[in-house]
Order: sequence, then C-alpha cells, then structure tokens
Amino acid sequence: MKKMLYIAGLALALGQLTTAQEEVLLVDEQPASGEETDSRQMWQDFLQTSSEMWFLLSGIGSQEDADKAASRFRELVQTTYELDNKLSSMPLISPDAECVGMMDGVQMRILETLDEMHVEFVSLCRANCYGSEVLREAFREAVRMGMFAEEDLALMKQPGAPLTDVESQAEIVRILRLQGPDRAVLELLLTVRDEKTASNAVVALMHLSQDFAALQPAQLRINRDFSPTMAGTAHEAMAAIEPVLWAIRSEIVRIAALPGYEAETYDSFSDALDRVFEGLESTHCVLFNSVFDASFRADLESALQENNLSSQ
Repeated sequence: MKKMLYIAGLALALGQLTTAQEEVLLVDEQPASGEETDSRQMWQDFLQTSSEMWFLLSGIGSQEDADKAASRFRELVQTTYELDNKLSSMPLISPDAECVGMMDGVQMRILETLDEMHVEFVSLCRANCYGSEVLREAFREAVRMGMFAEEDLALMKQPGAPLTDVESQAEIVRILRLQGPDRAVLELLLTVRDEKTASNAVVALMHLSQDFAALQPAQLRINRDFSPTMAGTAHEAMAAIEPVLWAIRSEIVRIAALPGYEAETYDSFSDALDRVFEGLESTHCVLFNSVFDASFRADLESALQENNLSSQ
C-alpha cells in the first residue's frame, strides 16, 4: 500500500535527509536569498508538523491513547496555524528560482498528508474520540481555528444504547461473514513476491474491495456495545478473525519492503491494496485500530527505510 507507505516515510525523510536529498538542497550554484531560504524551511516545518499530527491521530485506539494525545494535538494545531499565517504572508518564490521544483514536491506531500490526516480526524470523530472529553475539546478548538470543517464534528456523537439481542446477533453474523474475504486477502498477499505477482493480484484485490463494501455495518449499529447476553459470543467471533488481520498486517509490511516497491510498476497493485485496506478499516470497526495501530506505522517506516537502502 504505497499511499500509506509514502506518508509513513515523511517523518523519516524530514528527520534525516539522505545524501541524495542533501545534494538536491545544495544544488544551487548561487546562495538562495533570505526569503527563499525562509520559505523553504517553513514549508519543510509545515510538512513535518502535519506528518507528526497524522502519526499522532493514527495511533489513537482507546480512551487512554486519546487522553494522552490531546495535549500534543493542541500544540501541533497551534504550530500549524502559526506556520500557515506566516506562509500566507510570504512573497512567492520567483519562477526561475532553483528551489521551485523541490518546493512543488514538498507542497504536494503536504496536500497528501493533510488528506490522510483528515481521514484519521473523521474516523476519530465517528468513534467519539473513544470517550475522551479532552480530545473532543481539542478537536472543537481545532475546528474553531479553521483546521477542520464544522461538518466533521457533526459525526461526533455520544455512544448509543447497547445493541439489542437481535441487533447483536445480526452484527455477529456480519463479523463472521468477514472471515471469507479476510482469508482471501491474506492468501492473495502471500503470493506477492515481485512486480509480476503484484500485477497478477490487482483484479482479485479489486473484487475483494467490493466484497468488503457489501459487508459494511449498519449505521445504527456503529459505536454501540453488544448486549450483555451476546457479548461473549461477539468476543468469540472477533477472536476467530483477529489472527488473520495480524497476518495481513505482516504481509503488508513485507510487501512494502520489496525491492522497487516505490516504482510505478507497483502503482496499480498499490491502489488496489489501498482500496482493500479502506474496506478492512470500515468493516472491522472494533478490531482494526488495535491491529493496525501506531506500531504498524512504525513497521511501515522501517520497511520504507529497508526499501530505500536496498535500492541504493
């Protein structure tokens, strides 16, 4: 999944530039003007801040996580707000400046990171910030500052009453039906070893993304606990599919480290895998964040580093 892999590597790329990247920064024969240098640094700071915010939000999977993240989220929102104000007041870089090409790349990365960050923000709103009032208030503050849209907050609803026995049974049946596409995804990913096998998997992945689309939970059952009498059965159903999700996680990281994975030849496979990953997230409401957590992002970052080293 190149999209997630790409963004997972932004913090790494910003924190420690490779020799090749340093050469790009030093390509100018003439020293950059003070304004160009300041603008370049602020765009890099903006990218690093937005990337860190994405990592922070993507690692929240419980009320404890949300409570711990609230303070840092506030700090990052404030930093982003200040950088945005400074950048909006900066003069545009002259068209013939050597750094224009690099700045376009940084700005594109920022747009992609902000898009991913918004996905995480909306997801946490739907989860009601896992009951964390401090994070909910931090989210409201971010909206007031213009960081996110008012309609996003409309998704933040208090958990409803527990599911009835009938509703719980229907949800358990839906969860058990996920075993088929889950195992099919795992078996397909196990076959991916190179560009050819990745290309061969594209059509099947797209079909599986449609299978997940047909297994979405009913909106009225989202963010509600199982009925007390059905909680044990629900736990058994989720325990049956959780090991498969962990195996899928391992395969995604393995594939991300394949030599040449960032090449265009993997784009179709990567796009199809992104669709499947989104399907996993929307259908495995309870288990997803506990499996594909912050450590998963760290594993992807390591895979990216391994990939870069092997391609040098």
